Amino acid sequence: MPSSAFSSPTTWPEGRAMLLRLDQALALIDQTFAPVAATRRVALHEAAGAILAEAVAALAPLPLADNAAVDGYALRAADSAAGPAGFAVIGRAAAGRPFAGTLGPGEAVRIFTGAVVPAGADTVVMQEVAVTLEAGRVTLPAALRPGANIRRQGETLAPGAAVLAPGAVLTPLRLGLLADLGHAEVAVRLPLRVALLSSGDELVAVGTKPQAHQVIDSNRPMLRALLAQAGCIVNEYPIQPDDRATIAATLGTAARAHDLIVTTAGMSVGGEDHVRAILEAQGRVIFQRLALRPGRPVGLGLLGGAPVLGLPGNPGAAAVAFLLIGRPLLRRLGGAMPASLPRVTLAAGFTWAKPAGDRVYLPGRVTGGTVRRLAHNAASNLVWAAEADGLIDLPEAAQAIEPGTPVAFIPFAGAWP
Repeated sequence: MPSSAFSSPTTWPEGRAMLLRLDQALALIDQTFAPVAATRRVALHEAAGAILAEAVAALAPLPLADNAAVDGYALRAADSAAGPAGFAVIGRAAAGRPFAGTLGPGEAVRIFTGAVVPAGADTVVMQEVAVTLEAGRVTLPAALRPGANIRRQGETLAPGAAVLAPGAVLTPLRLGLLADLGHAEVAVRLPLRVALLSSGDELVAVGTKPQAHQVIDSNRPMLRALLAQAGCIVNEYPIQPDDRATIAATLGTAARAHDLIVTTAGMSVGGEDHVRAILEAQGRVIFQRLALRPGRPVGLGLLGGAPVLGLPGNPGAAAVAFLLIGRPLLRRLGGAMPASLPRVTLAAGFTWAKPAGDRVYLPGRVTGGTVRRLAHNAASNLVWAAEADGLIDLPEAAQAIEPGTPVAFIPFAGAWP
């Protein structure tokens, strides 16, 4: 796994001095990791939604040949220099059915949009300005301009012109473009193989009725769906007990078979935060704990060459941390181009004296051009997910927010992988 010269400390103090900002954490992801997803050449019909693994250039000119941009008549512009002239219509050219001959003086060919311009012709006159004199003859305006209404061969793209860079997502429109440029197959990145595991003696599987001291592992279906939505192949491991040796063995097995490990809980500074301790002892901590709420106890490390993304155990915090850290990490490892989260500026529909220190993300609901802060916004659950359509993004500085204050908003539509 490629890495930068950045060397993280093996222990982190509790104080705020070592808390990284979000932008610093994102920079470390770019510095530390390179794409790890394998590549394969596939037919275009198999490439929808895949990430392009190589630069793509035009194999042929676009257009392939000079063709008509309008319906009308193809002729020689020089024939109109002396004034309005009558032309003998000697044939017809349509898309896919070109005129086979060569135009001579005083001759025209009836032509339709997309048809190849006949040999000898250098202009196309729109049918609206042609006047039919008699069967087989038309008169056209004087002083016709050479090249008018003709799409020239290669005027859009010349052979060899760069079209798509590695990391581009192959949307349906881009697949159509590749076909237009002569490509029948393309090299793409294969899906990332991701191991998903959660730890904690308090966790019980989805569908289990929890006792008072237990918590349903709601992170698991949420993260599995988010990873699958990002195109990953997800392998789930059983809930891990709060036992360091057991977790270490599972992480070691997962590291040998996956491109990425995603865990929940275990990355903070407590005595039961075993994932952090395992990375410190057996691997490498890249960052741990950010100046971010919710999501402060998110961390990233390496174990046996595999990246380990440690998300918070609280579901609300895990969701936000996945969006802010997991999304760019998946794009980096998967070979996709960097892509910022969508943001719009809206008027605040709430009052809050935000303290300085952390970058804060509040679940919000938009009505018109106003976003309101939801009453249910705890990091410990996902109740806010029933109503929120995005996150209010408040920077680290202190801010007195009143109704009407401009605030940044990340709409969920288009934000998730």
